[in-house]
Amino acid sequence: MMFEQEAVIHHDSGIHARIAAMIVQRAKELGKKYGTPLYLRSERSERFEMHSLMKLVALKISCGDSLFVAAEGDEGRQAVYQMVRFLESDFEMNSPGEIHEMDLLLHENALMQERLQMILEAVQDGICVVDRTGEITYVNPSYLRIVHKTPEMVVGQNVFQTAPDGNRCGVLRSGVARIGSISHKKDGTTVVANVNPIFVDGEIAGVVSVIKDITELQNLMARLSQVSARAEYLEQELLRTKKTAQAFKNYIGKSGKVVDVLALASKAAGSSATVLIRGESGTGKEVIAEGIHYASERRRGPFIRVNCGAIPGTLLESELFGHEKGAFTGAVRRKLGKFELADKGTIFLDEIGEMDKNMQVKLLRVLQQKEFDRIGGEETVHVDVRIIAATNRNLEQMVKDGTFRDDLYYRLNVIPISLPPLRDRVDDIPLLVEHFIEKVSVESGKRVRGISPEAMEVLMAYKWPGNVRELENVIERVITLMDSDRIIVASLPSYIKGEMAVREVQHFTADTAVLPWEEYEKQIIANALNQCGSFNAAAKMLKITHKTVAAKARKYGLVE
Repeated sequence: MMFEQEAVIHHDSGIHARIAAMIVQRAKELGKKYGTPLYLRSERSERFEMHSLMKLVALKISCGDSLFVAAEGDEGRQAVYQMVRFLESDFEMNSPGEIHEMDLLLHENALMQERLQMILEAVQDGICVVDRTGEITYVNPSYLRIVHKTPEMVVGQNVFQTAPDGNRCGVLRSGVARIGSISHKKDGTTVVANVNPIFVDGEIAGVVSVIKDITELQNLMARLSQVSARAEYLEQELLRTKKTAQAFKNYIGKSGKVVDVLALASKAAGSSATVLIRGESGTGKEVIAEGIHYASERRRGPFIRVNCGAIPGTLLESELFGHEKGAFTGAVRRKLGKFELADKGTIFLDEIGEMDKNMQVKLLRVLQQKEFDRIGGEETVHVDVRIIAATNRNLEQMVKDGTFRDDLYYRLNVIPISLPPLRDRVDDIPLLVEHFIEKVSVESGKRVRGISPEAMEVLMAYKWPGNVRELENVIERVITLMDSDRIIVASLPSYIKGEMAVREVQHFTADTAVLPWEEYEKQIIANALNQCGSFNAAAKMLKITHKTVAAKARKYGLVE
């Protein structure tokens, strides 16, 4: 339990610095002797431990004032009695040793104040102290640097006159701290301030304001945002870095049409001219565009992809050219557009035929003048970017219909490259199938030995409206769902097998010689079993029962 006793100060001078030092020293001795700390309070202050010289002096105790000494426990009671007697004495020092102890304590306090002054002058935050009347009594060098003023222009000024509506006056009036207040100075500096009240004996004695110049921080954040955006894209591209000789290795094929395409693409890589890649969906337009970039002198720069058909028209301008902070609702920071990110590199504009005419005009400006404006921006951005565009649409017809600008068409169509559909390079299907089997096997962890000749024949007979992309999806689907370690006809999707069966039946029935019915039936059953591999699967394809298929197969000697 805490024991407390009152002490009345009788010394004519009250408690000044030297006496405060004596009291602190005596409190330390009693605390050590009785094993308990001593506490002190005045009639106006909260209780505090008696080891702070500055707090004791700040009480401003005069002759006749009361102090209240407290401690815990029975031992503490004895310490309190002795401390009260000491406080009510004349504070006489009877020996040179006591005088020396007081001088040491005062010297230590002076050193502490000096260190505090050095710290205040060393910190990078600005510090301003204002007394209760509003007069500025102290500022550190950082404060003067941030506000661009000299000590003579600040110290001694009264904030009620210079900034009556400011944070310091507000805190002096209310006694409530203001944290994180942001203000914009006339010189363009943006400052964030924490203003806290200073209380002495329960009354506000002034305020201390700590300010930070966030103009440099904002500039740093803007630069960091730009670097982060670039790093995000360049990190994705880092794994794609290729040697020039390997730039087109992902475009698989050895047919004559493929050789012609790769030869033209290699020549295009040797220049900075705009390339327009034409071809159906899934023919590998992006692979060719990527190869041109990595075979060119720009291969050390970024390769940025933009699917113009996948981005709504209202967002495409921001995506391509970027926007400034506050350009529209939700724009909380500057965003770099894809053209700016592609500087010194290549930008690939896929599905260029889906771009509306308003955006076509802005793209034409970039092609002609190598410059653009960010949304909400006032400065013109200049870029050094090579453009490779791609489309599966008939741009010539769109020009005639008025949906695509003819001047943009001619600007894009400098080096046209037309990719053949897969049905026109059937000889490449075995190479592609082998590549996709190896790729999917590694990704799925399944061991696949290969594909049967009959299944390969079915794949080569199919027309592949989705081209290489469709072929890859079929191989992935087959490997994922099949139970064996080899792709056979029965593993293939029914729509691919069905198309071949229909063509074979049509060819068979178109023969000029008319055969007996049983010959046609035998051929149909044989084809179904060859493609499907089982009675059940063949029956489903022919839409008859598996018993019928089994019986016919035995009849015609198709099974042992």
